Amino acid sequence: MKNIHQFLPILFILCAFCKKDSTSQVEQILLDGTWYQTAYLTDDDGDGVFTDASLPCQFGDGWKFTSNKKFELRDELDYCDTDVDSVAIIPGTWELRNNDTEIYVEIDPDFLFFNFQIHAVSDTLLELRQFNAPASQAPLEERFVLKRN
Repeated sequence: MKNIHQFLPILFILCAFCKKDSTSQVEQILLDGTWYQTAYLTDDDGDGVFTDASLPCQFGDGWKFTSNKKFELRDELDYCDTDVDSVAIIPGTWELRNNDTEIYVEIDPDFLFFNFQIHAVSDTLLELRQFNAPASQAPLEERFVLKRN
């Protein structure tokens, strides 16, 4: 009987060509369609009380996460301005971080990026939280509620 150590190099080479499915459960949920913003909530002073700060034109904005790590925010302009009959698409990239508990979205690497904490995620609900520095003019905490059918 041959020694198993003779076959280890061959096994290692074969495994190197095996494609590993590294898609996590959270990532798979994110990729499965477009998410539509239904609410934007803010806590301005850290007291845990949130107010709805949504503008009417934010309802229905589509957030799309693709498997090649591209991100699209589809700003439904016709809700804001009825004279505009097009949709503005704001492109970027995205990635999961911190053991799939955060989504990092980058629109412009030098200027516009967001690090959202995933507060809730299911097949039909995605709730993201963002915390801001107390010295900034932004609310202390923001929540984005996104849904899909």
